[in-house]
Amino acid sequence: MSFPQARQRQRQAQQQQQPHQQKPALTSSDQQRIKGWLNTVYAADVARIVEHFGNSPSATDIRVVDVDASGVTVAWKAGQKKKKNGKKEEEEEEMQFAVRQPSGAGSVLQEISDLATEATRALGLADTPKITADLASFNKRTLVDFAFVPPSVLVMGGVGIGLASLAHLALAEDVHPLLAIFRSLATQGTWYFVLVLVVVVHLLEAALVFVVCQLIKTFQPRQMNTRTQIQWTLGGAFFGVFCLHRFVVRLKRQFAMAESMKGPALAGATAGHAGTG
Repeated sequence: MSFPQARQRQRQAQQQQQPHQQKPALTSSDQQRIKGWLNTVYAADVARIVEHFGNSPSATDIRVVDVDASGVTVAWKAGQKKKKNGKKEEEEEEMQFAVRQPSGAGSVLQEISDLATEATRALGLADTPKITADLASFNKRTLVDFAFVPPSVLVMGGVGIGLASLAHLALAEDVHPLLAIFRSLATQGTWYFVLVLVVVVHLLEAALVFVVCQLIKTFQPRQMNTRTQIQWTLGGAFFGVFCLHRFVVRLKRQFAMAESMKGPALAGATAGHAGTG
């Protein structure tokens, strides 16, 4: 088996190991647009991919021949090779790269970016592929950073003391003298009801954050990972609205950015790229 075939099968195997999901379709115009960019603006990046993954440093006539939501097919001429009849003819080769996390046009470009970055490192080149730099710049302007930021120490301490005091009022027969005034305002049963209500609200907030994080992780996996999802969920469970507020602010900012983006979905992943060539 040739190196290109081995690499192709390896990537296809990686894709098959992931849970089966419906691949989003690309329109014909989207496919042609991506193919055009890859064959012009990002032709040098595609050439690096062929040189490394295709093991073809002398490849010529490198071109992307097919694009869809599940992968990109690249073809090239590998140089002249002598046939049995003694004549030399250029041998045509091609390789298909599967998109590991298909989610539309953006995921196709991201896959090419990842491949170009890996090829650049393997070839010992110091510069950053153009497609990688363009996507990084675009993401910085259009994707909100959902990295977990905990509340301030003062807030965390206040919430902790408040929850501990509430639990003491609800569960202890004889309360601390500092909390006696609160016990005089309501019975132990009332405080127990308040404690249960607070716990339920915090758990509902945590569940809501978990679900929203899961949606972000599904459709924008580069914005959310499992660790960050767990951090936001635990933050919602322990600190309630003080943590939920920070998350909602980021979520609203992301929706505002999405609303401000003009044109079809493809333009949202590649806006401005064609003009950079």
